[in-house]
Amino acid sequence: MKTYIDRAVDFFLVLLMVAMAVVVFLQVFYRYVLDAPLSWPEEIARLLVVWLTFVGGYMAMREHRHVGFDLLVKKVSPRAQAVIRILGRAMVVVFLLVVVGQGWIFMRKFIGVEMPYTGLSIGIFAYSVFPISGALMILQAVVDFADSVRVLRSPTRAE
Repeated sequence: MKTYIDRAVDFFLVLLMVAMAVVVFLQVFYRYVLDAPLSWPEEIARLLVVWLTFVGGYMAMREHRHVGFDLLVKKVSPRAQAVIRILGRAMVVVFLLVVVGQGWIFMRKFIGVEMPYTGLSIGIFAYSVFPISGALMILQAVVDFADSVRVLRSPTRAE
């Protein structure tokens, strides 16, 4: 199941990147070649950057590419490392639950507010990124948590 989600997210990120390139190209073309700037590309580009950032955060988490300071963690035993990872992921899940909850509140609160140039709902198109990306990251944290628990239970990983 998770591989399907990962493929869908990867495809979605590619679509976002292509959309960003097209929107920015259109804005530059209309502004500098036709001397008739469009009003909507700035809003769309801003939304695309937000979605790329948060959904890309899930991808970075999935691939363990987030910045971390593990100099001290690498000096302890594999079992102690697993315990530290479990505690770290538990703290991440607590934070992400707040992000999802508050994102849901903001999404519902601003669902009727429209962006000035596109008329798109701010609640749906901007704030929905928080519960969606937060849920994806929680899923990844649970997978990482389970992997760390397996390391702790493994008889081959003696101290």
